Formats: sequence, C-alpha cells, structure tokens
Amino acid sequence: MGDLTAPAAARPSATVYDVVLRPRRSLVRSTILSVVFSAVPLAVALVWVSLPMRLWPVVTGAVILLAAAVAVVFVRLGTAFIGIDPVAITVRGVLTQNRRVGRDRVHSLVLATTYGSAVERTTRELIALDAAGAHLFRLRADTWSDAGIDSIVDALGVQVTDETRPMSIREFVRRYPASRSWYEQRGAYVAVGAVAVLAVAGLLVVETTGLLG
Repeated sequence: MGDLTAPAAARPSATVYDVVLRPRRSLVRSTILSVVFSAVPLAVALVWVSLPMRLWPVVTGAVILLAAAVAVVFVRLGTAFIGIDPVAITVRGVLTQNRRVGRDRVHSLVLATTYGSAVERTTRELIALDAAGAHLFRLRADTWSDAGIDSIVDALGVQVTDETRPMSIREFVRRYPASRSWYEQRGAYVAVGAVAVLAVAGLLVVETTGLLG
C-alpha cells in the first residue's frame, strides 16, 4: 500500500524586524494614572452630587460605555508598535488604523516641530512621503519618543526635510493636509460637540419633567 501520510504544511515564519518601536512607557503609565486618580473620582463626585437617583441607570450605562472605550485604548497601547523589516514598515498605532507600507515607496521624510495651545509645549512630527509627495504615514514623538523618531530616520536612510521653525498644529495640517488624523478632522469635533449637547439637553429634559411632575 502506498504511503497515505502527507507532510505537514510548514507554518509561515513570523516577520523579523530590524527595528521595533513601542509607545513610551510614560505614556501608558500617565494614561492609567490620570484615569484612575483624576477622571474617575471627579466624575463620580459630580454625578453623586448633581444627579437624582432615577437617572442612575442611564449614568451606569454611560459609565460602562466609557470604561469599554478606555479598555480598548489600553489594549491598543499594549499592542501598538512600529516594525521595520527589509521589505516594509508596519505601523500599528494607538488611535489610527494599522498599515503596512513598502520600504521602496518611502521616498522622503519630513521632520517638523509642532505645538498646540501653548508654544512652550512642542512635539516632533515625522511624515513619510512617496515619490509623488503623497502621504504614507505620520508619527508623533509624544507617542513614540524623540529617540524612536531618530531611529526611524536612521533606519530608512532617505532624504529628510527638517522644518526647524516650530509651527502650530493648524499650520502643520494646512501645509500637510493629508497627514491629518481622523480625530483632527472637523467632523470629529462636530460629532463630539453634538453628542455633548444632546447629553446635556437630555438631562435637562428629564430634570425639568421630574420637577413639573
């Protein structure tokens, strides 16, 4: 009889990265501490003082949704990384979509220093562009550290444009509009504002109905 056994299919080998970056440990630690010791006690105190007991089921549901969102962020922080292998750059961000970009597509890099509401608080930004100037990916030093940004630049070894003058985030996204993250889009601000207005309006309606009843 012939041999009926077949060789087991070889498992694909895991990708070996030449450079691997993780989010700054201080970012993870500060996020956890700010939620546990600041946001949670303040929210509980405000709810306890201001809301009547009949609204607690609604508040409980909102707290559960918030806790789920925070848990997702923590998981993303734990699994986020940037890996550079001989073929491509893998970017698994915290708040942005995962992507894998071929190294041969990265034609140039832009280094910029940006600031938000305070000029004194700046952060470095890295943008990767292809040969046509199209946006490939963006990294922020407040997530990946200054040393991490430098290691990416050294590993890719392509042309670098260094914007030495600090610029505001608004000027930065105006100059490089395709690099704007989803949470920096105008629609995201409108959606957050609308949700906040609806939540406050709902609470006012319930409270007014209770007083009139």
